[in-house]
Amino acid sequence: MPTRRWVEEAKRDPYRRRAREEGYRSRAAYKLEEAQRRFGLLKRGDIVVELGAWPGGMAQAASRIVGPEGLVVAVDVKRFKPFEEENIITLQLNILEDDVVGEVLRVLDGRRADLLISDASPSFTGIREIDIVRQYELALRSYEIAGSLVRRDGSLMLKAFDSEEAVELAEKLKRDYAVVKRFVPRAKRKTSSEFYFIAMGKRF
Repeated sequence: MPTRRWVEEAKRDPYRRRAREEGYRSRAAYKLEEAQRRFGLLKRGDIVVELGAWPGGMAQAASRIVGPEGLVVAVDVKRFKPFEEENIITLQLNILEDDVVGEVLRVLDGRRADLLISDASPSFTGIREIDIVRQYELALRSYEIAGSLVRRDGSLMLKAFDSEEAVELAEKLKRDYAVVKRFVPRAKRKTSSEFYFIAMGKRF
C-alpha cells in the first residue's frame, strides 16, 4: 500500500497533473519525451518495444512520436486497460520467466525493434540492498532481451539505480553499443535514485 507521504507527494506532483490533462496514463510519458528531445531516439515509422510498460504512459508517448506508421509493443506482467491508440499492441508477460523474445518476434513477424525501453521496476521492500538486487535482475534481463530484439544500429533506454551493479551493467552496454550515456529525467520522483542508460548504435 502507498504510504501517506507518497500519496501527499503524488497530489503535489505537477507531472501527474499534466499527464491527466494531456491524456497520458502516467508521468513516465515525459521521461521519454525528454529523452527524445535530447537524444533523438525515434523517428516516425519506428518500432518500439517497452518492457515494464504498465500502466502505459511511456508507450503512449512512444506511439505519438512514431505515428500511425510506427508500432509500439507494450509488455508487462500486469494486464493493461485497452488503449485508444491503434499502434500499441500489448502483451501480458513476465520478463523474468516468459519467452518475451519469442512472443514479441511473433507479433512483429520477425522484425526487430528500433528502440527497446525497459522501465521495469520490482515490488519495493524498502530495504535498499534487496531492492537494488531486484532492480538489477530486471535491468540485466532487459539488456539480454535487447540483444535479441533490437536491430543493428538500434537503441536501448534502460532504467537502473545508482549502485555497483549499475557500473557492471554500464561495462556490458559499452561492449554492445557505440554510445552509452547516463540520463536523469526531470520527471522522475524527487525521492528516487533512478536513472536511465541511453545506449545507441547497437554493434550487432
